[in-house]
Amino acid sequence: MPESQTALTTNFNTAAVKIDNSPLADTSNIKSSSSSNPSLNLELPDIITTGNNPNPVFNSPAVAPDFNGDGKIDKIWYNSQTGETAIWLMDGANVLSEASYQTTLSRDWTFKIADFNADNKTDIIFQDATTGESTILLMDGTTILSQTALTTPGAGWLANVGDFNGDRKTDVLWNNVQTGENKVFLMDGTTITSEGDLPTLDANWSPSVGFFNGDTNTDILWRNNATGENVVWTMDGTNATSTELPTLGTEWEIAHLGDFDFTNITNFQTDVLWRNKTTGENKLWLINNGVATETVLPTLEGAGWTSSIGDFDGNGTTDILWYNEQTGENKLWIVENGAVSSETALEAQSPAWKPTISDVDGDGRADIFWRNYETGENKVWLMNGGTYTEAPVQELSPEWYTF
Repeated sequence: MPESQTALTTNFNTAAVKIDNSPLADTSNIKSSSSSNPSLNLELPDIITTGNNPNPVFNSPAVAPDFNGDGKIDKIWYNSQTGETAIWLMDGANVLSEASYQTTLSRDWTFKIADFNADNKTDIIFQDATTGESTILLMDGTTILSQTALTTPGAGWLANVGDFNGDRKTDVLWNNVQTGENKVFLMDGTTITSEGDLPTLDANWSPSVGFFNGDTNTDILWRNNATGENVVWTMDGTNATSTELPTLGTEWEIAHLGDFDFTNITNFQTDVLWRNKTTGENKLWLINNGVATETVLPTLEGAGWTSSIGDFDGNGTTDILWYNEQTGENKLWIVENGAVSSETALEAQSPAWKPTISDVDGDGRADIFWRNYETGENKVWLMNGGTYTEAPVQELSPEWYTF
């Protein structure tokens, strides 16, 4: 267990995860939103010289946790028995520094990563999904610089994050899951500088955030889970301009948002990976200024397949890792211009091993961090396209979960 270095205050009932009522041995019941909520926190002049990946999203500490700003993705942990949270600062397969934070954690708390003060170091917003209570942690490595309760609209409101005015500082989108009301808080660190009401949608609509019109403001993709309708709101601070996208049947679900046709810094925009779990079909919507062009990907049939995304060859384009939770099989799809350019069958693992994606060595290529939830073993595959070098990582007892 990591050495306890910081004790959270007793009135801070935080948890790094939401846990459903399914068995804790099943890591699918642990949810983090960071991989599906990219928030650009770098201005264009900075993007060109910051980070080792040409796509700014892959260099953003608001997309993947980088608590000390060294360009290497760190690990967040949650202890399902004690309620502790922990951070590992990573350097490849080595843990440079670690800290755990003691508190009693409610099963209703969720977290999202962010960069609220634009210091290029990951911060965290925790929220009680029942009461709406929220707290922002501004971080410097494993040190909590400040811990501030955020004024919230109340119960029923869930927090999403993005940079809606392009000032490099993460803002908060509030969505009321009961009434369909929506609000934006524009943030400067832990201070709300402005807030505004957005149009109300019925409760069947759920939001995801990305960049859909080529500017540095985060936009919002809305999916109606009852009708299959889809709408993009391009954002300018607290103002939203709505554009309808094609309707897609409810048997399809948004698997991930990523940039699957990236070519250079001038044209990065978020696309949508769709999966049909009934048929195994997969396809992309390549989005350009709110217009979606559909491309068909290979069908992947059979039960147990789940997907993760990252840039495994370092060219700025999002690739796809398929992992079968029942068989332990792995398939890596390298994507170019919205199509699968190569498929590699990686070494199968026992189903006790679960993957998470992170560039732990900071070379601009996504790596695969493997954790065995039966033994507590950890290892990392340092990736170079479809090839990898395996290295062991220090063990941690099985009750710890990572993201």
